[in-house]
Amino acid sequence: MPERDPIDRLKRGVYFGLALAGTFSLVIGYVVLTHPTRENDLLLVYAALLVAVAFGVALGAPTRWIERFALAITALFFLAMTWLNLHSIGHGAGVWPPLLWGGIVYLLAYVLFPPKQAYAFAWRYYVVLLLGGLVALQLGRAHGPLRGEQINDTLQILLSNLGYLWVSRVLVAFGLRAEADRAQAKQMQKLVDTDALTGCLSRRRFLEETEALLESGRPGSLILFDLDNFKQINDTYGHPTGDRVLMRSVKRTLHNLREEDRLGRLGGEEFAVLLPGVGLEEALRLAERLRRALEAPSDEGPPATASFGVVETGRLRTTSELLARADRALYRAKHAGKNRVAAARG
Repeated sequence: MPERDPIDRLKRGVYFGLALAGTFSLVIGYVVLTHPTRENDLLLVYAALLVAVAFGVALGAPTRWIERFALAITALFFLAMTWLNLHSIGHGAGVWPPLLWGGIVYLLAYVLFPPKQAYAFAWRYYVVLLLGGLVALQLGRAHGPLRGEQINDTLQILLSNLGYLWVSRVLVAFGLRAEADRAQAKQMQKLVDTDALTGCLSRRRFLEETEALLESGRPGSLILFDLDNFKQINDTYGHPTGDRVLMRSVKRTLHNLREEDRLGRLGGEEFAVLLPGVGLEEALRLAERLRRALEAPSDEGPPATASFGVVETGRLRTTSELLARADRALYRAKHAGKNRVAAARG
């Protein structure tokens, strides 16, 4: 059985504790209210259902099912309590104390659902409560119009729930604003971390990843490569064609990388690959595979080759030194005729 994440474990622990605490409170209420009423019966039924929630948590039922079941039984309990209370008001009864907790239905909906879905549930719940309550009140009237205290009790029940609905609307508005802010922040972070044309890491983000690897002390290697004669491709075929060549090169490079490897565009036609846990010889073999992949013919624009400089992190501890050594190896590959791989050794 897969291990649950810490947040899920915390939620399940809270649900288990609340179910037991609620059961205890309801049983106490049932015992204290010794005279048999429909209200007492509802307390006992709800307590039994909360025990079922606790058992569901203990037996490993999916958290989503537990949450939906808990909300459903809580909503039904307070609907039934409200209707019975309004029916009893017609006979002169006052407001039942358990209804003071009715706002928990709206709160649960907000906690368990996304903001818009939570508000949709809340106002539907209120409409059902209102219509059913008015019917129950009418059916429960013993004779004649309601007296002042009966009208007050009725308004207290219905308007308090309307207040809960309004509060849930405010919470939803805050929730939607928070969602929008998170989405905007995520989009802004993506713009900062990603190269707009090719989709690989931006220079800034790639350097951060490289710095993190060096600081961790883990072994690794870096491949720096540059497309050969790229200016000539732009001048001959135009910049849109040059962009297609860049995107094709990135696609072919990513096809040969592992999930943990990182590809970044350092600028123009210059790219770098960070290889955590990879030694120099293995990095050289990968660079050769990339070289052959990039020079392969394609229908997506003119052919293009690349020159590669490969360096192992070794004892290097700064990104600038690592890139400088890779750049010197790349220069040797260019100087030796391009479309080849050179290593920074020693």
